[in-house]
Amino acid sequence: MKQGKNAVRFFNLLVLFIILFSNNAVKAQKQPVYSISQAKQFKTLMDTVRKDMPVEKLYLHLDKFNYLAGDTLWLKAYLLEGPFLMPSSKSGLFYVELVNAENKVLKRMKFPAKYGMGWGNISLDERDLPTGNYLLRAYTNWMLNFGEAAAYTANIYISNATLPGNAAVLKKAVKNLNTPLIPNTGTTLGINSSPEKADMELTITAEGEAKNLSGYYLVGQSRGVVCYAIPVNLKDGKIVNAVPKSLFPTGIARFTLIDKNLKALNERMIYIDQHDQLKVNVNTVQAVYKSRDSIALRIKVTDKNNEPVQGSFSLSVTDDSQVAQGPTKNGDLNTYMLLSSELRNQPKSADAYSNGTVAAQQALDSLALTAGWLGYNWNELSNYKIPKYSAEPEFMITGKVSSTFSGLAGAKVSLFVKKPLLFMDTVAGPDGRFIFKNLPIADTAVYKIQATNKKGKNFFVNLEVDEWKPPVFSPLLVNYSTEAQVKDPALEQKVEKALALKQQQDKSTGKLLNEVNIEAKKIVKGSHNLNGSGEADQVLTESDLLKEGKRPLYELLMARIPGLVMGSYLYPPSKIRKFGLKLKNQLVKIIIDGIDLDQSYEYWQLMADADDSAEGLQERYTHIKTNLDNFTAEDVKGIEVMYNASYNVKYNNKFLSTAETSFSGKGGLTGVGGASGIDYTYIEITTRNGRGPFMKQTPGTYLYKPLAFSLPKKFYSPKYLNKDSSVTDIRSTIYWEPNIITDEKGEATVSFYAAGQPSSYTIVVEGSDMNGQLGSARMPALIKIAP
Repeated sequence: MKQGKNAVRFFNLLVLFIILFSNNAVKAQKQPVYSISQAKQFKTLMDTVRKDMPVEKLYLHLDKFNYLAGDTLWLKAYLLEGPFLMPSSKSGLFYVELVNAENKVLKRMKFPAKYGMGWGNISLDERDLPTGNYLLRAYTNWMLNFGEAAAYTANIYISNATLPGNAAVLKKAVKNLNTPLIPNTGTTLGINSSPEKADMELTITAEGEAKNLSGYYLVGQSRGVVCYAIPVNLKDGKIVNAVPKSLFPTGIARFTLIDKNLKALNERMIYIDQHDQLKVNVNTVQAVYKSRDSIALRIKVTDKNNEPVQGSFSLSVTDDSQVAQGPTKNGDLNTYMLLSSELRNQPKSADAYSNGTVAAQQALDSLALTAGWLGYNWNELSNYKIPKYSAEPEFMITGKVSSTFSGLAGAKVSLFVKKPLLFMDTVAGPDGRFIFKNLPIADTAVYKIQATNKKGKNFFVNLEVDEWKPPVFSPLLVNYSTEAQVKDPALEQKVEKALALKQQQDKSTGKLLNEVNIEAKKIVKGSHNLNGSGEADQVLTESDLLKEGKRPLYELLMARIPGLVMGSYLYPPSKIRKFGLKLKNQLVKIIIDGIDLDQSYEYWQLMADADDSAEGLQERYTHIKTNLDNFTAEDVKGIEVMYNASYNVKYNNKFLSTAETSFSGKGGLTGVGGASGIDYTYIEITTRNGRGPFMKQTPGTYLYKPLAFSLPKKFYSPKYLNKDSSVTDIRSTIYWEPNIITDEKGEATVSFYAAGQPSSYTIVVEGSDMNGQLGSARMPALIKIAP
């Protein structure tokens, strides 16, 4: 098998490392050098690091990169381990986020992965996504150990005719680096390489005291595997070595000059292409079709020796009149896995650096000076830390049962879920830890977990469940440019075409009403609104909140209620201002299921001098936030905001006490509350359990609501048996198939129907034999659709 061949090849390279180390030491060195045993220790260290900290690479094949609001984004993930590009055994879950220009995560979804693959779709709701550029980010929990740059990112454009957005361009920070002065002492490392030559020429020079030192080593590695290493004697001030490219696999080769303390002195990178990627060919029966014709694609995949290859491939067919087909930042599957994923600062267009030309090699040489390598830090290699983020090989529920003072060994832990119906139990270990594995994949699930001691009692039993915490990525650098600067003429033309077809379809199907605009009243079921359900200035219903997932309620309110801020207030005769929530310069009172959150907090009372501190001033704000953080969006059925007098007068009468509506100061009435002083905004929150703000949890129980899985749906492809032209068909993604399996001949056939518009179609096929070989093919305008 090819997998075995790859493994043997890399093993041989490691052995070669030791041979080169010892032989060159005898022939070339006159100074003391590392012994063979020390070389073996170095190799063992590298193997240990690679075993304990294996690198994962995640790539998304998207059906396209520009969408209309209301479209569905289709994706396939390729999750591979770094050195051999085999299916990753580390992670069985991956996360995908849709991020806007303000670095706000609008959608976060979890997908299952098996055998290094996973696929699914994301609905782009037209009510929530204004026109603009968005970032699609994908990662596993394990990948977070290697920094933010390890996550896969792609820029997509969404056009929304009803929600115009800011002209924002997502960019990464640009650093202006001053070229350092070359000192009179030290070492330098240079690489000279041409695509047509079999060897690279490495030049190492030393100046000053650097020539008198011993213990230099030149190490060459690729994908985290050491492929070349020799001791270096710099007594003469310069050495030139010819290094065979055949020692390295396709991808970034990283050369490092280190000293005897494993300190990196110089580093250079170069891209090596062994021309061993899979060859993907797609053929059609004819070159030109008519609208709604049946089209068959014949796919054949071979290796570099033209031998057939079995594997899994994804296919997208898109309409060139509606979809931009320009180069992408990360390139295709090949380019991303072999180039972009190895660089800390990803290039603007990865394809330009890996096409094998002399110009590409020179450009990559310049890129390597500034891009930085994404991987292990030499200076931390011998003392690397235990990973902060654990791998998730499958969906599991873990936690700990404890008594008042320690873990509760032998505690019985039960798990129950209604949908899908499931009951499981287990016993906690000596430290009180427990785990539930082999759980079914579900798109909606709420798990009730209960723990008892050995006697079946829950008295003094504490149950903790490990909750996954989403990572916080650094803010995006956003350039709010003028409209003229942002517009891409080619993209703009495609978008206008797609919007025009969408409007034409809406009119023909009756979805677009030019004269009448009817907006249904929003209703919150079970609301305690004193004015009646939905009678408010702003209403968020259950359907609005479902999109927020497990977002904390405080964070949700601050994001979804315009103008809601933390602010100070003053109650006479006190001269000390305290902090709470304010909206439209009105003090906010939170009502949960008809119960005032301030029921147990007399915030109008005077503060003692001892409370005149930052903690004292923010006491009420902390009270509000702490209580709201007990809830997530999943706990809430609706939110109603009332700030106009017509809505909040009933709330003033019910919830404002005498102390809040009037104060006596120097014999005169200095009222606060209502029209006589501070005005109020009321936020009525309706929860699912209806128990109000005081959630008393039963001892030994936990309601676990993880981020739901996104399960794949089938791409809808219409079938035209009679070519009915009365049906409007404006598909921009003509066909999507995430899992095409080639047979023993390396062949597969797929078929679909053309849409209703004259155009041309671009075909993109990407995939792997899942044994370390990758293949990508883009065929612009392969198919013509005649009127």
